[in-house]
Amino acid sequence: MKILQVVPYSEIGGTEKAAALLSCGLAAKGHKVTVLCPEGPGRKLFAGLELELLPQSFLQRRRLIRRLAPAYDLIHIHAARELVAAYQKPVVFTPHSYYNRLDQLMVGVFAKKASVICFTRWEEQLLQDLGLRKTVVIPNGIGDAILPAERNEGFPLKIGYMGRLAKDKGLDLLLRELAKVKEPYQLLIAGVGKEEEKLQAIAKELGIPAVFLGIQEPAAFLSSIDIFVLPSRTETFGLALVEAMSAGLCCVAADVCGLKEILGDAGITVPHDELAQALEKLLQDRGLRESLGKKARERFLSCYTEERMISDTEKFYVSLLNW
Repeated sequence: MKILQVVPYSEIGGTEKAAALLSCGLAAKGHKVTVLCPEGPGRKLFAGLELELLPQSFLQRRRLIRRLAPAYDLIHIHAARELVAAYQKPVVFTPHSYYNRLDQLMVGVFAKKASVICFTRWEEQLLQDLGLRKTVVIPNGIGDAILPAERNEGFPLKIGYMGRLAKDKGLDLLLRELAKVKEPYQLLIAGVGKEEEKLQAIAKELGIPAVFLGIQEPAAFLSSIDIFVLPSRTETFGLALVEAMSAGLCCVAADVCGLKEILGDAGITVPHDELAQALEKLLQDRGLRESLGKKARERFLSCYTEERMISDTEKFYVSLLNW
């Protein structure tokens, strides 16, 4: 197949990483893959692939896609719902969206013209409620899966978060919940973001034993903690959660978007106001920590590998081409 991948951003974010993993995997299977993306550090993620420069103007972007379309069998657009149009070739769209009201409106308007890849059944149902019918569920996958490490649990046990320090990640909610926890623990936070100073102030005010580590190498960080927590207010998919699952960690996640579906029975998913209760339960029960960590690793291998995501997407492409 000749595939045109359209990626509207060029940072080192989740959308770019997912699109790069898919594009490089398809190229490794022998498909011709060209990536359209703007200038920026994210272009290095697509090293070895044919790259075209995506202009900044919306109209110029559409014109360029229309001009290039005849040379390809299929066009896959990531995140940029406004670029979905009839290009006389099959169009696949992956929203990578948080689904606030604007997201829902925009996706509902534009995505009806494409076949839509959803990461979870939760997302698929939301889009079908908006009137979309051409949908398929293909969970995101991760490359360079993190192997489980021997956990020599020290004292106190370490609860860890990895990701952006932004309001949508719910860390302020986590800190206020941790103030209720009686068992000893230490909170390790890996990541940076504009909420960092505010979060540090809340932690100090509440007496939370929190350490802000900045950006960390994922494998080293995940091997240093005993419990992973994702307290998000909203999530597109939760790649950090899947990385923690691949590392064999017991995980606690807020019951938002599709996180309960992603984690299944391989962890604990609760409303925000029950995070303290869930974390305290894990702090008290080593057997539960170990059993959930094992289940998390097994669920990762069954559902969220790079190989499965690439293979399922390839099959979906072929189904659209009627070969």
